[in-house]
Amino acid sequence: MKKTLPWHKRRRRARSVSDSRGGSSRTTPLPEPDATRVADAAGFNDLARYCAEIGISPRVSPGLDEDGPEVDLEGERRYSIGDELGRGGGGVVRLAADRNLRRSVALKSLAREHSESALHVQAFLEEAIITGGLEHPNIVPAYELGVRPGEGLFYTMKRLDGQTLSHILERLRERDQEYVEHFTLYRLLGFFIEICRALIYAHGRGVIHSDLKPENVVIGAYGEVTVVDWGLAQVLGPDGVHQARARMRAGTPEYMAPEQITHEGRELDARVDVWALGVILYELLTLTQPFVGESARETAAKALLEPLEPPSERAPRRPIPKAIEEVVARALHKQPEFRYVSVAEMLWDIDAYLAGAREQMRQAELAQRTVDQIETILAGVSSVERDLELLEKAAGVEPDEDSQTLEMQHVLADAYQQGVHHLRRAFRLVRRAPMLEECAAGLYWRIFTNLYPGRSQAPRVLAQIGSDMLMTLGVHALPSIVRVGTERARVRGHVIDDSDNPWLAIVRTLTESSSGDATRRGISTIARFVSRIAFLRSIPMFERIPDHNLLPVCEACEERSYEVGEVIFAQGERGDALCVIVDGSVSIVRDGAELNTCGPHSCVGEIAVLGETTRTASVVARTRTIGLILAAERFRAIAVENGALAMGLVAILNERLHVAMEREAALRSLTNTLLEPKRSSS
Repeated sequence: MKKTLPWHKRRRRARSVSDSRGGSSRTTPLPEPDATRVADAAGFNDLARYCAEIGISPRVSPGLDEDGPEVDLEGERRYSIGDELGRGGGGVVRLAADRNLRRSVALKSLAREHSESALHVQAFLEEAIITGGLEHPNIVPAYELGVRPGEGLFYTMKRLDGQTLSHILERLRERDQEYVEHFTLYRLLGFFIEICRALIYAHGRGVIHSDLKPENVVIGAYGEVTVVDWGLAQVLGPDGVHQARARMRAGTPEYMAPEQITHEGRELDARVDVWALGVILYELLTLTQPFVGESARETAAKALLEPLEPPSERAPRRPIPKAIEEVVARALHKQPEFRYVSVAEMLWDIDAYLAGAREQMRQAELAQRTVDQIETILAGVSSVERDLELLEKAAGVEPDEDSQTLEMQHVLADAYQQGVHHLRRAFRLVRRAPMLEECAAGLYWRIFTNLYPGRSQAPRVLAQIGSDMLMTLGVHALPSIVRVGTERARVRGHVIDDSDNPWLAIVRTLTESSSGDATRRGISTIARFVSRIAFLRSIPMFERIPDHNLLPVCEACEERSYEVGEVIFAQGERGDALCVIVDGSVSIVRDGAELNTCGPHSCVGEIAVLGETTRTASVVARTRTIGLILAAERFRAIAVENGALAMGLVAILNERLHVAMEREAALRSLTNTLLEPKRSSS
């Protein structure tokens, strides 16, 4: 059998390299390893000896931290020990460097004073085994359990970078501005959810932590959350009965559940962790602990006996959501049976709140984005609005007489339509957004002033577009429209009387002028609309409709004059319009016979319009008559959109039906009276 020689006694191998001077290939022998280093390294473990035999020495080390001990090949053990990181639970944690994997780790060893105590040795071993058995992103991972000659038991864990949750809370108590801005309640609740997930996993493995507190939660530089120190962890079920922990009453008084104070570990269940989570959540909300005394005994007594002070009363100046306060109250119930059955159930309630909060944030972002879009659109036409105002004040002419005015109104109509489109979409997606309503109100009065009704009458097509836009905005934001309009009126020196219709009062201020005849001519269109609205309100069909909803009716009206004897509507024609009598009187004629007469404030022809039928009678002017004609198609569309108008029409139809029934009953009675003598004589 051929004997394998150590690497340093074998023939040297050669490798090919490129000669940069001539591009030719030459062979260069591998360098001889330092025999002294190899000899020192060979004794510390099998991996080192193996590397020595092969003749390699890895140099990469992305896992090493700058503050850790140096990794060399001169020690005889796997770990190079550095500074102490902390103490607790009968152990000491030091920073160490793993020579094999060339990474920093946390090495926890049993304190020397406990090395001869069977109870403490068992508890330390169980802590390491439990930690190693919980493999979860939010639980610190354990790597190796062993014994160091002369130093006793140890186990290694991931070295965590970051700060404890207790440190963050302390800085928040001190009102550190950087921490206040960065660690909002929403962000803290995000950390809390990760803690809950760690506990849900551990409980699923049959393990309770028993010592949850902010000090045992590490928040990493990238927001990662890790639950540490499972030294008091209790395994549930038969296996846990024999644990060292099962025979102890231990924990941190401020975070211990009442039953944890009075019972041993073997008698506890997952609800002690629910309590501790409730205390942590209370602390996140108020920056205080719910039960704190001058001593551990006094703290325990308060947890056992004192009622819980609601977080909103403890910290009235902090924003504390009602839903989260209810979670705290249930988690901190002194009777375990009234607490959450599991951490998962608790998490569901918190997730439900955060889902709503996230949706609110999403809606707020959508609202803000919509407002920004509209402000950009309106900024693009602000100069057009100014020019139009100056032109109308100077000329006082109608748009059909001035192509420049008409062109400006078309530009504004396009911009306003874009804004209304964005708002309509946002109102569908956002349940309640004051900033959207405020934006809609501002746009409303720009449309009202510059386009419809406008300082000068817009062409019918633009007027209808403007009317539709005002109706859309009015449906979604009328209170804001009135509020913004009132504020604008006050800026002009007007006081709005809210006892009357505030919208109409605001509109009236737009008809008032203090700057000369040109301005009065410019606002004459609005003045006409105000008077027309007042007139329509005097008609039964429209009296219940809010003034702002009468705008589309005003826009749809066409004023016409009729001479004596002129037919307004003819019997047998299709009902394509209705007429509101402004002045004069008309006759209702059927088959040449006058059935009725109607004067000002009467509405005629609406029955045929609503039923889309032919007219059963003619309407003829008895005197010179002025009427407002509303086209059937437009009127029906307005009625469909306006519930008050629709109900008004129903009331009119009921009244007409009642009158018709009374007439029919009177005719029957008259007929019976005329026939009665004949019956008697027979």
